[in-house]
Amino acid sequence: MKKTKLFLVEDHELVRKGVRSIIDLDQTIDIIGEYDRASKAIEAIDGGNMPDIILMDISMPEMTGLEAAKIIGEKHPELKIIILSMYKDEEYVMEGLNFNIAGYVVKDSVADEILIAIEKVLEGGKFFSREVIDTALNSYKEIKKEKKKADSVQLTKRELEVLNDISDGLKSQEIAEKLFISERTVEAHRGNIMKKLSAKNMAELIKKAMNLGLIKT
Repeated sequence: MKKTKLFLVEDHELVRKGVRSIIDLDQTIDIIGEYDRASKAIEAIDGGNMPDIILMDISMPEMTGLEAAKIIGEKHPELKIIILSMYKDEEYVMEGLNFNIAGYVVKDSVADEILIAIEKVLEGGKFFSREVIDTALNSYKEIKKEKKKADSVQLTKRELEVLNDISDGLKSQEIAEKLFISERTVEAHRGNIMKKLSAKNMAELIKKAMNLGLIKT
């Protein structure tokens, strides 16, 4: 039987040994590369040592697992990458999903979840720990909620122009000169915008406008 070739990329030796001991339970998997840096794994691939699947940590020196996943994915889209990480907060999970990884396993999950993830991915599917799924769903709900808020906030074209100028740090006089309107009109627009967004001050206004996607970045 042809064995599955796997790269294990993890900078902590104890964790790496622990993960290896789990993978060694499956006689159909052969770890052909073990690295403490993502850059070393990339060098090995570029040198012709090609795995079928890569099990990789996120937080590592020099280059993160997600940065490596992006590089590897662009060069070798056929390679399956499973992220193995202690991080399950929204920032890491959503960034990982944006890179179209094949799986994301949280380190404090049950041991056999790693083997289940590998099997699922090799079958052409994807695998994500329950905590990761919950994080992604919560993020989606928040995005949907913010979009609903944005749809309910009706700013005129001129108000959007003034809002974006405010976010760029322009003063009322500068905005007036730029838009060829009076300073009093700018102040009126500013007041209307703050009222529509229920903002008490400029800092709150900018924060709410950014969350609602009303400011161009």
